[in-house]
Amino acid sequence: MKILIVGASGMIGGEALIQCLAHPHVSSVTAFVRRDLAPEVSDHPKLKSVVVKDFSIWPDDLLREHADAAAMIWAMGTYTGSLAADLEYPLAFQENMTRVLEARPSGSRPRFRFIQLSGKFVRQDQDKKLWFLEKPRKIKGQLETKTLAREKNHAAVWKSFVVKPGGVVAKTITGGGMVGLLTSMSTIMGENWAIRIDELGAFMTYLAVDGEGEDSIIENARVVNRGRELLEQQKRT
Repeated sequence: MKILIVGASGMIGGEALIQCLAHPHVSSVTAFVRRDLAPEVSDHPKLKSVVVKDFSIWPDDLLREHADAAAMIWAMGTYTGSLAADLEYPLAFQENMTRVLEARPSGSRPRFRFIQLSGKFVRQDQDKKLWFLEKPRKIKGQLETKTLAREKNHAAVWKSFVVKPGGVVAKTITGGGMVGLLTSMSTIMGENWAIRIDELGAFMTYLAVDGEGEDSIIENARVVNRGRELLEQQKRT
């Protein structure tokens, strides 16, 4: 099984990449990157890196080469609200990949799974007044709406998952400003607000490999609980 990933150089995308490479059902991972990944990852025999200069452009020949993939984990994003990175780039991939998939002969192939990393505080309602981080939360909300609509409009070839973690906790709690504050609060408040990065990486990998029966929008508590189950299963194997 081939998995695609964007955002592998970031904290969350990097963890998802590591988990995908370690998964026994994943035979290869293709990471679309701006620059080469760190040697300790890039030398993995399952990994192929493809340098993309402009994430708004997805040529058909590139996508046809990877149309045999089972899923895309899209973990690129910003905290500041970049219209390009947070909306235009993922939509460009979705639109072009959908066209390539629909041009293929119909058959019994499972639907392509698109896993969108979003966030607990992202809001789809563009008219609602938000008291903090309004711009990034609403831009990502637009992406959620359009990502979910893609499955509805192209159900024969496309399955969308929107993952909405709360504060993502790495090995140590770091970060300043509002993001650091939210992360620290969520660590205290529990599974409705916080998630360890390994739990999130395990869950996103699970969606890419299978995800059968999961809702299209997946909130933090579900990601935490299933992520922990998956990590426990890994320990037993």
